[in-house]
Amino acid sequence: MPNQTSFQVYNASAGSGKTFTLVKEYLKILLQSTDDYLFQKILAITFTNKAAGEMKERVLSSLLAFSNDRKGDMLDMMVADTGLEIPVIQKRSKKILQSILQNYAAFQIKTIDSFTNKLIKSFAYDLGMSLDFEVELDADAVFEEVIDILISKIGIDKELTDILVTFAKQKTLEDKSWDISRELKDISKLLLSENHIYELQKLENKEIVDFKELEGKLKKDKLKIEIEFNELGEKGLDIIDSLDVIYKDFYYTDLPNFFKKLIRFRYLKPGELKFEGRLYNSIQNGVLYGAKKPQNITSQIDSISDELIALYFEVEKIYIEKYTTYQLNNLILKNIIPLAIIKSINEVLEEVKTDNNIRLNAEFNQIISEHLRSQPVAFIYEKIGEKFKYFFIDEMQDTSVLQWENLIPLIENALSEENASLLLVGDAKQAIYRWRGGKAEQFIHLFSKESKPFMIDQKVNDLDTNYRSYSEIIGFNNRFFTHISKYFQKYAYQNLFETGNNQKFNNRKGGFVQLSFVNECANVEERDVVFPEKIYKLILELDKQFDRNEICILVRKRDHGIAIANYLTNKQIEIVSSETLLIKNNTKVDFIIQMLSYLFENTNNDAKFAIIEYLYHHLEIQIDKHNFISSLVKLNKEELFKSLESYGIFYNSEKFDQSPFYESVEEIIRSFKLLNESDAYMQFFLDFVLEYTQRKSQNNAAFLEVWDQKKDKLSIVASDNKNAVQIMTIHKSKGLEFQVVIYPYDLDIYNQINPQAWYNKLNKEDYNNFESVLVSSSSQI
Repeated sequence: MPNQTSFQVYNASAGSGKTFTLVKEYLKILLQSTDDYLFQKILAITFTNKAAGEMKERVLSSLLAFSNDRKGDMLDMMVADTGLEIPVIQKRSKKILQSILQNYAAFQIKTIDSFTNKLIKSFAYDLGMSLDFEVELDADAVFEEVIDILISKIGIDKELTDILVTFAKQKTLEDKSWDISRELKDISKLLLSENHIYELQKLENKEIVDFKELEGKLKKDKLKIEIEFNELGEKGLDIIDSLDVIYKDFYYTDLPNFFKKLIRFRYLKPGELKFEGRLYNSIQNGVLYGAKKPQNITSQIDSISDELIALYFEVEKIYIEKYTTYQLNNLILKNIIPLAIIKSINEVLEEVKTDNNIRLNAEFNQIISEHLRSQPVAFIYEKIGEKFKYFFIDEMQDTSVLQWENLIPLIENALSEENASLLLVGDAKQAIYRWRGGKAEQFIHLFSKESKPFMIDQKVNDLDTNYRSYSEIIGFNNRFFTHISKYFQKYAYQNLFETGNNQKFNNRKGGFVQLSFVNECANVEERDVVFPEKIYKLILELDKQFDRNEICILVRKRDHGIAIANYLTNKQIEIVSSETLLIKNNTKVDFIIQMLSYLFENTNNDAKFAIIEYLYHHLEIQIDKHNFISSLVKLNKEELFKSLESYGIFYNSEKFDQSPFYESVEEIIRSFKLLNESDAYMQFFLDFVLEYTQRKSQNNAAFLEVWDQKKDKLSIVASDNKNAVQIMTIHKSKGLEFQVVIYPYDLDIYNQINPQAWYNKLNKEDYNNFESVLVSSSSQI
């Protein structure tokens, strides 16, 4: 058995052997015990299915290698770290491997989401949930339905109608589309975000009328400030206009322009009104005109200079007192109507979940935090039917605050016993899932020992050697992160990137890093030609040394990937991307969708035309395409399918409404000879149809609506042996490695993430008893 209870934290940068370490420590626990079923008391949590699968595979392959007495680094480490002889390791490995294979369900290496799902399922009755609810992973599709239902209430619910119509009018006044659905979908996602839970709870007792009253007050206060500045601007210009001078007589026309800005105060951009620079200096020096102005002009300006200077400083005083509040109120007003509807959105969401017998995966951490964390640990273990003594947590930097807090009671209970352990692995620099509630600070505080969540202290280990990359890559990363460290305001972040990324080199010499720049593009259209063209030329050069499937193009935004994919495809460069892997882009799948559209609605001539056009190519028709299409497009449904018999297609459309939906789709595939060989796209589509029928078997006609909601996310897994350039987003690439990585486009990160924050420093008396409000992040406040 392990010698003592332990809590270890591993700080592991990319390529430093993180998975190797996890597997090594996992195997040590197994082999140091005489209990062949000890694996049932180990819970290893990863962040992705891929990582869980990789760790499982390595544990099993290592045990198999030990069983067969195959030499290797891992076996050498087991002998050194455990003190066991090789024959003992071999014997125990065989028994443990057999036990795992016979009880595979108890082999608990899984994602954090699957573990929380199991917890929720175990407590479904206690939580008042349906015992057979389905877990819905696609929150976007659910909110599509929720917002559609909400908008359908316009004209029925007067209060809701008034505020939605007001919102639509407000958008048109801002020269934006009147369609409010996108903003409502964006605001609805706050309901599932761990970053917003506590602030939203403060608004639970607020009704739409409360938000409307606050909006009215803020608009009145805003107008009052605008009028005050307008009047000061008009006063300044009136003083100047009382003289026989023109605006150009003033130094660079600065002062008249300043008063003009006050008159159009509401249209100024933040920071446009400044109290510094040339005008400020001339005011301070009491000089309002140039040196070469004639005496009759200077004397007139001198006669009003004291009054104008006093007015300027009066404006500055009011600006300092009121402008920050003015800007804050503007930011509040932009979000106040969507925020006012959040309660209505939540009510519809609960109806949709009940009607469809679903629960959203994204809400489970919150449910556990609110209802289960206070339960006795023994009771939780009793419900899930397992008790864990050893915990492994991978990608700790991406584990959300709620997820970690929910795990602490279980871990604390285990660590109170003898010979228990917790091992955390993470790299704060890789914290990319902040939108799920992850915070880099959480892991930073653990490995710096600022945070001590348990009775025993953590032992911190640094995996400081990069075993994956070549020397030039490691050197570049070390220098790059050191360089950017000085731009962080927080010392913890500065230290993290300055000293925490000084990775040691392995014995792999070489590698190559190149930074290339393009001339500034005038617009998006030019940008989406310039970058793909440069990539295309680079790929042709790389062909001399690398296979195409060794090249990966990383993008931050999906539309960048689409632009590159389209350009490369036109240049006959074969690619694999999220777009090419989408099953909606498969011609056979599209044909089935068109068939279903036509069978559900016989008057759908667009679908009929698409069906006939596909069949022309699919059946390799020899006659003229136009003649073939025109001969069939005018036929009704029965006539159309009857005429296809001459081409060897026999399909009875009358059976469509009589058969179960899944069988009807299979009949289309068989009748039109769509599956002559294994086809991943078709198999994935059939799986999707089966899942639909199991959930909504009573409403076949709604299938196309569900398809439209989800088709942009349904994709097959790419084959590793296809010799094609890969295009993927940064998020999809995490944990993968490639021989060549191309990273185009500039890093305009802040415009892309559109950060929002809760401003909770409100004076409740001035804001109708509101404690906090949601605003877009701004340096102005």
